[in-house]
Amino acid sequence: MQNKKGDQVKSILISEIDILQRHYSTIMEYIAGKKYDAAEIVDALKVFRDGLNRTSSHILTLYVLKGQKTKITWQSFLENLENAITTLQASAHPDPASAIRFAFNMSQPNASEVMAYLVQLKESLK
Repeated sequence: MQNKKGDQVKSILISEIDILQRHYSTIMEYIAGKKYDAAEIVDALKVFRDGLNRTSSHILTLYVLKGQKTKITWQSFLENLENAITTLQASAHPDPASAIRFAFNMSQPNASEVMAYLVQLKESLK
């Protein structure tokens, strides 16, 4: 039973990471200068944040099912992301790309490190 549950969590986790990768790519294109509607980017940030929260829960579940302990080390990144979303929603920020870039890079680990970990995890689950 536990093995079946573990396989189910792995499958969900792989799907969640795929979705995160797509939204991360969109956000990074925006930061690099590609034109997107501001509302579309805020929505992408929200979906990214929510997906990262769900993925964190799935990772914790997977480790518990394997009888191992782990902790999620990107809480500061999630907080910075939440602050960026709140700021972008509350005001007409003159340069949303710079606010997002700042949120993605100021935490330890930063967004690219979190995504690198998740991509590596996804590959190990296949």
